[in-house]
Amino acid sequence: MISLSQKERLFSLYENQSVFHGELHDHSASGGTSDGKCTLSQWRARMADLHIDFAAILDHRQIRHMYLPEWEDGLFIPGTEPGTLIKDSAARNQHMHYNILLPDRDELEKILYEFPEYEFTGGIEGHFIYPEFTRERFGQLIDVVFAHGGFFVHPHPKQLMDADDPAEYVFRDKMGIEVFYMDYESEHTKKNYPLWTELLKAGKRVYACAGGDLHALCTDKALTTLYAEEKTSRAFLNQLRRGNFTCGQVGIKMAVGDTVMGGACEFKNQTLLIAVSDFHKSVKFDNAAYRIDIINDEGVVASHPVSQDEANFFAVPCENCAFYRVEIFMNDVRIAIGNPIWNER
Repeated sequence: MISLSQKERLFSLYENQSVFHGELHDHSASGGTSDGKCTLSQWRARMADLHIDFAAILDHRQIRHMYLPEWEDGLFIPGTEPGTLIKDSAARNQHMHYNILLPDRDELEKILYEFPEYEFTGGIEGHFIYPEFTRERFGQLIDVVFAHGGFFVHPHPKQLMDADDPAEYVFRDKMGIEVFYMDYESEHTKKNYPLWTELLKAGKRVYACAGGDLHALCTDKALTTLYAEEKTSRAFLNQLRRGNFTCGQVGIKMAVGDTVMGGACEFKNQTLLIAVSDFHKSVKFDNAAYRIDIINDEGVVASHPVSQDEANFFAVPCENCAFYRVEIFMNDVRIAIGNPIWNER
């Protein structure tokens, strides 16, 4: 059971924040080297139909998509998805893509100039190439993205790179690994999920992410849910960079002491507090059965039924484990993954 004071403590950590459901990885038809099938105007209409609050539009090899008249900060998150080859990787296939998400559209041009490898031609109509990197140089790129207030994700990791060692897929803590890809039930998702859990077992502190990447109109099958103070890219990036978001269709609030999802603290004499609510309409069905799994590094600690129609609360005394995280299931199908809180032991 959770006490009233514990509920109030959890709510205080999310005070003045509203829920937002969005798409963290897709592309538009913005001219030039873009390869999306639909314009930003078409995206806006479809997002309204599906009750999707934001979308990261990550067009290729150019920045012009972020400066079109249809662009609106907060509705669209700026960034790009380049590709690369990690020259000194031990992977059988060293190729990968990477998503750069930013709080302000002007930050991308600054990053491109900081790395002459991109051969950026400059300006809103400028283009850039996809350079190869060593692991060291690629890590430096991630550091610069972080320094510009951005978030960095390895998208569709198992669909392109091929390595036996999970560590080949990550380059920094606090980056994202795309777990839900195209659809929370897709075969791609089923391959990406074990990669992320293996990384957690190996001690990596990386965040589970979702992305549609259909290059068409948005869908509601691989959403991200977060709580933020306002509908702006900067407010969203503040939560993404912390790992305080859900890979999937359900709102999760979680804390140990004053530490929310994505953070780390000492678990000794602490209690894990959880609230589950704000199911996206795409996963609300009258006859469906929903449950929460509370998980640590040893496995499932507890499972409980949850309601789609009201907030669900849980309090769990912390053990001396490596982390806690939660997952939400609908009819035994995983529809949401909360990011961990790690134990500083």
